[in-house]
Amino acid sequence: MFSYSDKLFTSNRYVREFCLLAESIGFKKEAFAKQIGLSIKSIEDPQVIISKSYIVKAYQLLLEYADDELLGATMAKLSRSSVELMVKSASVELTLKQALKAIEQVFYVSHSATGSKIIIEGDIVRWQYAPQVKEERFYSLIATLFLYISKKLISLLIRKELVLNYVNLEEQTSNHLSDYQFLYNCPLRFGQTYYEIVFDKSWLNEPIRCEFEKVKSYLKVPLSLTNYSSDTLSTTEQIKNILAASSYSKFPNQEKIAQQLGMSIRTIQRKLSNQNTCYMQLKDDVRQRKALYYLEHTQKSFDEIAQRCGFSELASFSRAFTRWTGCSPYKYKMKAIASPPLVTLVTSSPERVISL
Repeated sequence: MFSYSDKLFTSNRYVREFCLLAESIGFKKEAFAKQIGLSIKSIEDPQVIISKSYIVKAYQLLLEYADDELLGATMAKLSRSSVELMVKSASVELTLKQALKAIEQVFYVSHSATGSKIIIEGDIVRWQYAPQVKEERFYSLIATLFLYISKKLISLLIRKELVLNYVNLEEQTSNHLSDYQFLYNCPLRFGQTYYEIVFDKSWLNEPIRCEFEKVKSYLKVPLSLTNYSSDTLSTTEQIKNILAASSYSKFPNQEKIAQQLGMSIRTIQRKLSNQNTCYMQLKDDVRQRKALYYLEHTQKSFDEIAQRCGFSELASFSRAFTRWTGCSPYKYKMKAIASPPLVTLVTSSPERVISL
């Protein structure tokens, strides 16, 4: 079975849209690209995949430039630290239901242009967004962004991953299914009246377990909640994130990784050994997942995929890929075409579910 989402990689769609938004508010795209560490070509080529860390970097740049948690895209700003205030207010409540009321109050007082509305309807809860944007082309971006932040906020407050029933999207269809699955990992409903996340009402009884001071650092840049975990990331996961964000031709060696993590090489080697792995194995895993994503979601040539996975020759890449998967890149690509990833789409009629 082929994967439709990956925690390390996704398409460059959101960075590309952030770049367009940056230009619209006076931030030159050349400077924007340079500061996040990507070339203009890598941002504008829809066939390029990137580490999720670049999405957070791009968001942070816009956040600081616009001094607005809505990134300068809407008719009215959402002042800096608004999301932080939401969590601070919500974390003193007893249940999620009470916490969501506290969050609604912050939205109300801030006079933001998010169009946020939380509705309890029968056995489900709908959290909607209808942002009042300056330019219609950024409506979907801002709505999608805040749907995701809302999902992560709830997970942070209850220290448990919120499971969504489905996500409603206003657009009629999308060429970016893998991107939506990267964010939500649940059924998607297109052509709906609102952008909204939908979850069971039973979640409202969940107790609030968030300790504000421990999560405060994540809230300065709200999208960095994508990196939040109620459990400390293992050394293995930290190293994979560093490798995934590295230039494809310049994977950092163990010494540089040790410097980034503030550990000695010997300490890292011991920790990895305790987790039954090593640096080369992690590097291979990152290369493999990157190769699989390219083969499943893009039309890049095998030569270019090899290069972007850190191989100087196609032959070396082919041997490594065969060792990883038991088949050649060509055979894998043919299988991916014949058996596309299963992504559940729900049309406007709830009874009709389409699997692509």
